[in-house]
Amino acid sequence: MSFLKINNLSVDYQMRKETIYAAKNVNIEVNKGEILGLVGESGSGKSTVGNAIINLIDEPGKVSGGSVILGDLNIHENSESIINYRGNKIGLIFQDPQTSLNPILTVGEQLIETIQTHLQLSKEEAKIKSINLLKEVGIKDAEKRFDNYPHQFSGGMRQRVVISLALCCEPELLIADEPTTALDVSIQSQILELIKRLTKERNLAVILITHDMGVIAETTDRVAVMKSGDLVEIGITKEILTNPLKI
Repeated sequence: MSFLKINNLSVDYQMRKETIYAAKNVNIEVNKGEILGLVGESGSGKSTVGNAIINLIDEPGKVSGGSVILGDLNIHENSESIINYRGNKIGLIFQDPQTSLNPILTVGEQLIETIQTHLQLSKEEAKIKSINLLKEVGIKDAEKRFDNYPHQFSGGMRQRVVISLALCCEPELLIADEPTTALDVSIQSQILELIKRLTKERNLAVILITHDMGVIAETTDRVAVMKSGDLVEIGITKEILTNPLKI
């Protein structure tokens, strides 16, 4: 049974003279233990779908139709619950780790704050969990690096910290929006391998949003292709790449 079901999702932006249809009747399902790639050119609607899942469509945009079902929760019928679900049930990885982290707090302070916001743990318990997470995502000397500030990490290490923040409250769905765009090619591969490993080990449902078909080929189990707000095809990655729909 699919953990995430997106049914006939439409997102509109009402401008002064026209309505822009950012997503039109999109249908996607994602299973646990699976990485679904959401790919398309800039403006195709892929990030709009990602934001709609977590109910983060800013005005003048709105979800004008359809539903997003996460487990047994209809997200757009219960906006109060989805606030609690962010971080707790849904983890987010953004493309630029430099702007995703607070520069005036140590990574340890940021992890502890996030954990204690969602989980009933003492500060000491949250610290132990934070250090273990940093180890899990490949941060060497995690006990020492726990007290470092973001600027003391390389770009790749900062993205590992961002991933640990996304995972710290045991989410079941992970949304990664262009998670490797700001990184060097060699570091990109390491981060993608990390996401693949964590998906299997934690049985996560993952949506990987990107414009890079190389990332899709290397990382995803299935892929959904967006163009001009429409979902034009969806299927097993290898089949889509070898026999794409002619549009």
